[in-house]
Amino acid sequence: MDITTLVAKLEAARTAYYNQAPLMDDATYDALEDQLRALDPGNAFLAKVGAAAPIGGAWPKVKHAIPMGSLNKAQTIAELKSWYVSCGDRDTLVVMDKLDGASIALRYENRRLVQALTRGDGTTGEDITRNVLLMKGAVKALPPTLPDGTPMPKHVYVRGEVVCLHTDFNAHFKGESNPRNTASGTMKRQSDASKCAYLTVIAYQFLPAGVALESKQQELLTLKSMGFNVPRFEMCQGLTDVEKLYQEYSQTIRKSLDYDVDGLVVDINDRSVRDSLGELNNRPKGSVALKFPHEKQPTKLLDIEWQVGNSGRVTPVAVFEPVTLAGAQIQRASLAGIRQVEHLKLYKGCNILVARRNDCIPRVEANLDLGIENDL
Repeated sequence: MDITTLVAKLEAARTAYYNQAPLMDDATYDALEDQLRALDPGNAFLAKVGAAAPIGGAWPKVKHAIPMGSLNKAQTIAELKSWYVSCGDRDTLVVMDKLDGASIALRYENRRLVQALTRGDGTTGEDITRNVLLMKGAVKALPPTLPDGTPMPKHVYVRGEVVCLHTDFNAHFKGESNPRNTASGTMKRQSDASKCAYLTVIAYQFLPAGVALESKQQELLTLKSMGFNVPRFEMCQGLTDVEKLYQEYSQTIRKSLDYDVDGLVVDINDRSVRDSLGELNNRPKGSVALKFPHEKQPTKLLDIEWQVGNSGRVTPVAVFEPVTLAGAQIQRASLAGIRQVEHLKLYKGCNILVARRNDCIPRVEANLDLGIENDL
């Protein structure tokens, strides 16, 4: 595939993903992005974050006071080790959940929450303040001082993720595809935004006067002390601790969480050290997203149903004998469209391979009877 075609495919996939109509699973997207990085490391697409808000959308478009960047990824422990060595084998690391929801930026003026923006393309987001004010965990007023007694700065920025907790998803969003899409779609509802009350804001970055605190640990503890929900996090002394924690997540921890995670974020704790390392691929070098491996299970296709989403889009849905993936029982998977049904030659009773890529959107990966793999 030539570079122009590859970029076009990635652009289409990114836009579809951020508009709740994914064309491909995360693993396929990551593989295509890695291919582009190998062919053209300096391609402008690799520096992009998120996707532009739809033209003509009803929410006001607002420029971020501080751009919302993204992180470099490590798909394997070997890649994590390479990152760690390139950072100088730093001792103290903070490892926290990589939340699988929709990014949000909160702006406080004189301690009051005055604006909440979606990530958008990292430079400009959509102002969905009135919906965010309905959500759990959206702290509306900051305390007068920081934990050390310093007066709270006039301008404060908090970044986080809007998620739909599993308990809320099961109780209030029955029939919807998955918590990630539910969070992303519900938080931008123009009318009947009442269900935003069943979404939760989890904060992971605190920027008083636009500047991070001296350590990532201090940042997370400060957010927690002010009433914010924060991701689960642990302090690790070197890479061996991170590897051990990664295995614990695979075996037990992630199954116990009430929200979806698709990996771990590994940060060098000391802000001055992180800053001194600069950037790699226009992303901070001192942090990396360690992704979880993808699970797959064979099962039998029972039926194909047609589902109408909130936007009116009609989507085919594969219904199959239940399988357990990433600690959750799955028996339905959205298909990308009639083209995917035709490509895989799906029929009732055929044996299929199902994945829950990055523990997010269930996907039919192959028709095992005919040896046909998903091409999206």
